[in-house]
Amino acid sequence: MRGLSCWVALAALLGEWLRAGGVVPLADFYPFGPAQGDAATLKQDDGGSELRPLSVPFPFFGAGHTGLYVNNNGIISFLKEVSQFTPVAFPISKDRRVVAAFWADVDNRRAGDVYYRESQDRAILERATKDIAQYFPEFPDFSAQWVFIATWYRVTFFGGSSFSPVNTFQIVLITDGKLSFTIFNYESITWTTGMHASSGGDFAGLGGIAAQAGFNAGDGKRYFNIPGSRTDDIADVEMTTNVGIPGRWVFRIDDAQVQVGGCSNTTSVCLTLRPCLNGGKCIEDCITGNPSYTCSCLAGFTGKRCHVDVDECLSHPCQNGATCINSVNSFSCQCPPGFRGASCEIEESPCETKVCQNGGMCQVVNGTAVCMCQPGYAGGDCETDVNECESSPCLNGGHCVDLVDNYTCVCLEPFVGQRCETGAWCLHARGSQRQEECGGAIVPPISLSPAKLWGLLLAGRCCTAADEGSCCVFAEVTTTPCNVNTQCPDGGYCMEYGGSYLCVCHTDYGSNHTVPSPCDSEPCLNGGSCETQDDSYTCECPSGFLGKHCERARPRLCSTAPCRNGGTCKEADGEYHCSCPYRFTGRHCEIGKPDPCASGPCQNGGTCFHYIGKYKCDCAPGYAGRHCEIVPSPCFMSPCENGATCEDLGGDFVCTCPMGYTGKRCGTEIDCGMPSAVKHAQASYNSTTVGSLAKYHCELGYVLSQHNSPRVCRSQGVWSDPPECDEIDECRSQPCLNGGQCKDRIAEFLCVCEPGYTGLHCELEVDECQSEPCKNGGTCRDLLSSFACSCPEGFVGTQCEEEVDACESDPCQNGGECEGDGGSYLCVCPEGFFGYHCETASDPCFSSPCGSRGYCMPSNGTHSCTCKVSYTGKSCEKELLPPTSLKVERVEDTGVLISWHPPEDAAARQLIDGYAVTYVSFDGSYRRTDFVDRSRSAHQLRALASGRAYNISVFSVKRNVNNKNDISRPVMLTTRTRPRPVEGFEITNVTASTITVQWALHRLKHSTVSRVRVSIRQPGDLEDRTVELNSSVAKYTFLDLQPGERYIVHVTTLSGMGTEDHPSESLATAPFHVWTRPLPPHNLTASRVTPTSVSMTWEQPPTGAVEGYIINVTTAQSVKSRYVPNGKLASYTVRDLLPMQRYRLSVTAVQNTEQGQVHSEPIHLYVTTLQKDGAPERRWSQAGHPRVLRNRLPPAFLPELRLLADRDTAEEPSPAPRFTELVDGRRRISARFGTLPSKSITVKTQPEAPMRLENTEEPSRSSLALQLREAWSKSESGLGMNCSTNPCKNGGTCVSESESYHCDCSLGFKGRHCELACKKVPHSCTRLYSETKSFPVWEGGTCHYLYKRVYKVHQDVCYKESCESTGSKNTSRYTLQKSSF
Repeated sequence: MRGLSCWVALAALLGEWLRAGGVVPLADFYPFGPAQGDAATLKQDDGGSELRPLSVPFPFFGAGHTGLYVNNNGIISFLKEVSQFTPVAFPISKDRRVVAAFWADVDNRRAGDVYYRESQDRAILERATKDIAQYFPEFPDFSAQWVFIATWYRVTFFGGSSFSPVNTFQIVLITDGKLSFTIFNYESITWTTGMHASSGGDFAGLGGIAAQAGFNAGDGKRYFNIPGSRTDDIADVEMTTNVGIPGRWVFRIDDAQVQVGGCSNTTSVCLTLRPCLNGGKCIEDCITGNPSYTCSCLAGFTGKRCHVDVDECLSHPCQNGATCINSVNSFSCQCPPGFRGASCEIEESPCETKVCQNGGMCQVVNGTAVCMCQPGYAGGDCETDVNECESSPCLNGGHCVDLVDNYTCVCLEPFVGQRCETGAWCLHARGSQRQEECGGAIVPPISLSPAKLWGLLLAGRCCTAADEGSCCVFAEVTTTPCNVNTQCPDGGYCMEYGGSYLCVCHTDYGSNHTVPSPCDSEPCLNGGSCETQDDSYTCECPSGFLGKHCERARPRLCSTAPCRNGGTCKEADGEYHCSCPYRFTGRHCEIGKPDPCASGPCQNGGTCFHYIGKYKCDCAPGYAGRHCEIVPSPCFMSPCENGATCEDLGGDFVCTCPMGYTGKRCGTEIDCGMPSAVKHAQASYNSTTVGSLAKYHCELGYVLSQHNSPRVCRSQGVWSDPPECDEIDECRSQPCLNGGQCKDRIAEFLCVCEPGYTGLHCELEVDECQSEPCKNGGTCRDLLSSFACSCPEGFVGTQCEEEVDACESDPCQNGGECEGDGGSYLCVCPEGFFGYHCETASDPCFSSPCGSRGYCMPSNGTHSCTCKVSYTGKSCEKELLPPTSLKVERVEDTGVLISWHPPEDAAARQLIDGYAVTYVSFDGSYRRTDFVDRSRSAHQLRALASGRAYNISVFSVKRNVNNKNDISRPVMLTTRTRPRPVEGFEITNVTASTITVQWALHRLKHSTVSRVRVSIRQPGDLEDRTVELNSSVAKYTFLDLQPGERYIVHVTTLSGMGTEDHPSESLATAPFHVWTRPLPPHNLTASRVTPTSVSMTWEQPPTGAVEGYIINVTTAQSVKSRYVPNGKLASYTVRDLLPMQRYRLSVTAVQNTEQGQVHSEPIHLYVTTLQKDGAPERRWSQAGHPRVLRNRLPPAFLPELRLLADRDTAEEPSPAPRFTELVDGRRRISARFGTLPSKSITVKTQPEAPMRLENTEEPSRSSLALQLREAWSKSESGLGMNCSTNPCKNGGTCVSESESYHCDCSLGFKGRHCELACKKVPHSCTRLYSETKSFPVWEGGTCHYLYKRVYKVHQDVCYKESCESTGSKNTSRYTLQKSSF
């Protein structure tokens, strides 16, 4: 037992060391820094190295590059510099060809350096060659010719300071000119995000849009993501690997796709399980002895297995109350009325159409656009220049000139001033009241204060300054502080301020004056230094302080030197961490690591290597096994030739030959010989060994049979069956035209033409008129295989060879008499008719030439007939027949395809010029007629409204010269277009027995939809389960489904209510193939608990084919998962846990389907591991409240725990007590209560048998009893543990479980039995913010800023959740404010 306990302790120490050592130390980085000759990028935000030419072209994503950029933001780029600081999800286009170790918002102005160099140093090349041989053993001949090293050393983020967290990582590029590789080394990753608004990071550099790591080809298609990119998990990239060294990733990057280094000595989890879904790439985690995997997900997916669709709507990108619609790797916003834009960020304002003139600004007042005019302008659109002279501002006869927002006065002498208000007043020397004339103006005598006067002489003229001392006076009047003698230094204007004036600084004041700075107000506290950045500032805080103004003292957690044995203390996020030197571990580096090779485990001359806390034996040639304990076999000398597999038979061997070889040692190659000849074909081949192909090419006029393929030399040494060459039937393509008969020949054909045709294909018609057969001036018209002659007047016959009597044809109309003379004639007309043939009557309609089928219209001595419907012809003598068999061929949401047959009578078809198609909506709001050519018998009706009914009529049309077309009777039908399909159709929830779907109907686009039809079926079902819902319903749940089965769900919309309403149905949406969840395992219990492990048992689901189980281990800081591909598993032991740590253990059943794996709902178990040196104990729970059991297996259910008031204590209402821990074992019970009043606790095994308490505190007020029922019978245990007593209140639904139950509460209720009624109570709250305005002024020769701060209060509404018990006694009330668990 002592040895076992020591081994458990050693395993715990090794596990702790593995967790603490997940970084690549700087000593294992490729050498870097100024001492190595590295260059460094400039200290600037978002900067870089500029273009660095390369001495060797570097292959990347299938193309060679002769230059690159080292960017401060954690990436190496080709083609162009990348200064973008907020990473976007790969793939991206626009020539962004990048290698990204940690693309984030780096700011090396605050801390850190970015080093880089190109190297062909021999030692560096030898190290690179060795690394690639280790990580890619399939390239044993690779020899590095060039290396590029870029290192980001202790760099911080934008918005940070010299005291902020720092990151250190490295990119190494390696190539031999053809193959290229990269190595990522991560030593310390403590931040993920910059503090720019677009990134969203906090003061610790966490949260928001985290860093991106991987590769991007720049074409928007090809890329590779390191798992965790752009999520908080990227902070743990130093703990992950694909080559067995935590913190190191190695890739091949010269090919068209990134290739990940493989595992050499572990079982391939990726090939065995294929766990990554949705196109994710599986990456082996090669830590020896612990084979596992990670998934590099495509954009738009996340999760351990890339099974979670990233909900881009979780960040609430849509503004102003818009609805966000999530899709794969994107989202869209449905804006409410009054807003537009991709994120509904633009408010549609009435000012968008309002044009304010003369610099006016538009503002919305009470929903109306109003122009706020610049000074000097007025009017609704600021179109009117205000005339400031209307108020007559100029005094003493001055002339006013209007300006923009100003005026000027042209003064009469001797007046001056802005308004001509100042002038010289001449007074008589001896006080006479007589008026004097001065400068043409009569100035009355006045009396002024002596302080305002200059004494001047008056001698018949105006006073001047030269007359000082005489009795005439001159007065100057100053009206404002900014009047005369106020000269501002740089031409700035004067501003009245507090009864005095200020000179506002001009925008171009010179270098002699001090430039105003935001740092003039000295905003940085505690000795912080202020640095100006454009119109803002940042504070560089001294050690021990942080915050925007250095207002907070930084805790000094490392001041106590907690790290031992040379460990380095680092502070981050209010905690400290110890980075331990080699061979030490533990929170304070207090534990020394053992050397696993000290015991000499390797046998038979094997060499022991220390390997990540374990050991590995390098065996001598021929030996194998973990400890080289397996001796060589007869197959060791590889007796089998040509790649054959050797099998050890204990003293002999047998060779399993590859295809194409035979013999004891597989040294004889199998040969099929020459392939046999095939009739009418020639063979071609380049080998007669196994697997060789013999291809046959048929002679002209022959072709290989469709079922034949190239002959293959088989492993038996014979060729496969020969092909056949069939003669080509050239007549199959029907090459002969115009009824010609085709006769097949070898590689050709012959056409026997019908009379009247000739040519190779009978495509040429014979022209019988070439021989000029018509006589006497007749005109020849060529016909099919014949001709026809149009004879001149007086001649008849086939060739116009006979002269006739002109009167024989009776040419005279209306009773006229014909008088003939050879080939001519003359008509003698009766009374009332005239014309050459007596064809013209004095009343053309007299003889009713149109009959009853038309209307006769006389015109200029003749007439025309307007035919009635169904008739045509000059005299309406021909019947116009309608088309037949009108039908609907296809119905769409915006169109209908119809077809018909022409009239059956051939003569009637010749009359028709085309068809008129008229379609009218039921309500008459839409009417249209299309003309269709006679050659067509179908027509597509377009631009129709979806879901509406239309009357469709088709007429035969005969066009007339006078545009009065004749039409037939119509053939008609009625149909309805399809309604639009639903939008946003998606699966919102899937359980073992239900599937919930939802969709959306647009108020306008789906206005004709009356119902929605939702259908579901299993692949083998003969018919669907269908339900029709009102159009106002947008969600439906299918119930009573089978667990773990595939269902097909689709939805359509319906328009029209009944058969008389001509209903129509939309096209079905693309069906969803959904698997219901399998049933979960049940009765999960903890059978054994130690300080570092927990053994669990469960019962398999009663139905369904379980392929395996997922075991989740969850703490407050992390979640670890393990997939066990064993469907019959019923127990599992979780190891490498921490003592006295609370864990949530979950078991999920997994079922394989055609679409991947389907998971059941997880079943949980809460466990607290034991102390290392304490008595064994076990904590477990199935409901989240921990219970601790000592020295006994867990019961099927927990005993009932009740608190009873003592008999002598008056019962008073109080909140229900809650305990945080309960220890049950050997009839000893202890408890800690969080919300008890001052009452003591008494322990009883039964209410009447109290027991002695240990370590109990006795407050003074009253006491409570703790009652525990232990001996329950089976009949008693069933009471209250199932749904027979209907324990759920307030409409809750009781759901039975194996030996218990739970309540599904109605909306608004909570609690185990739905006994709490909860509601959100709004209350008003206030938010305060300030706004500071500044302007520059002169003071004492210095220009500085005056600041004015305005505080504003914003009223808001906040919510509290108040829950109140619905019981009759001891009513308790709970209030929650925004809780999260």
